[in-house]
Amino acid sequence: MTRFTLSSLLSTCVAATVSLGLATAQDAGTANDNGFLTGLRGFEKFHEPLGQPIYFESPFNDTGLRALYIKHNFSDDSTLAGGDVTIYALQARLAITERLAFIATKDGYSEFDSGIIQDEGWNDLAGGFKYVAIADTEKNFVVTPGIRLMAEHGHRGILQGGVGELSPFVSAAKGYDDLHVLANVTLRLPADGDDGNTVLHWDLHADYDVNPQDNTVFAPLFELHAVHYLDDGASALNVGGLDYANLGSTPEDSMVAWATIGARVEINKKYEIGACYEFALTDPDKDIMESRFSLDFIARW
Repeated sequence: MTRFTLSSLLSTCVAATVSLGLATAQDAGTANDNGFLTGLRGFEKFHEPLGQPIYFESPFNDTGLRALYIKHNFSDDSTLAGGDVTIYALQARLAITERLAFIATKDGYSEFDSGIIQDEGWNDLAGGFKYVAIADTEKNFVVTPGIRLMAEHGHRGILQGGVGELSPFVSAAKGYDDLHVLANVTLRLPADGDDGNTVLHWDLHADYDVNPQDNTVFAPLFELHAVHYLDDGASALNVGGLDYANLGSTPEDSMVAWATIGARVEINKKYEIGACYEFALTDPDKDIMESRFSLDFIARW
């Protein structure tokens, strides 16, 4: 089975970043007017996705911070024997040019309290870059590929720190007046095929602005998410890590799907508060997803 070293993953990220930077330089304006910090304008009416926050990256480029609180529940009849994990995290995004951005999407602290695991500690770290390849403000359409690297940094007692991971992705968005649709596809490639699974993610998001004319806009949302475990790892554990971890397991089900219902409140197109409830669409006993509640706060510059 193909193996990747962490250094080779980092080299790949650096090469991709240099290529994106060279492409950006051809279109950049003056040093003071190339989108540094401000990013790409014209898509401020869109909202960020809410469920699956680590891998559902939006196609927009701006600078900001995102605070996250997640309470993830396990089925009583699953391998983890019920209980939950509580996650506190902070994401950061930095617009380097109008189209190129640095993203830090995974960090934080987890409190694990399942039927078989009681521990707490730091999560893995993940960061990368994305580049807006297509941006059409008249058609409200944007497409953004990107790549991120996850390092083996986290505490093993909370199912983190098991394997390094490279995850290329493509995100897109399309607006229909006050209706906004976002989509994302991500492929997660482990540094070691025994320690981690190769995982494919896809996500869909739709929201609708109820009062778009106001400074404080309310937007209910609905999302669909799925992970596909494309291979087995060396572990005999019969559940996957979903979007929380990469366990190198032998999942009983190769696909896990869930839905999200929630809402966002956006203030002056600079601040967003989101809350949602996620619930399993496939058998919750055969993986680690039964339900979860997420709350976030986004501040943009």
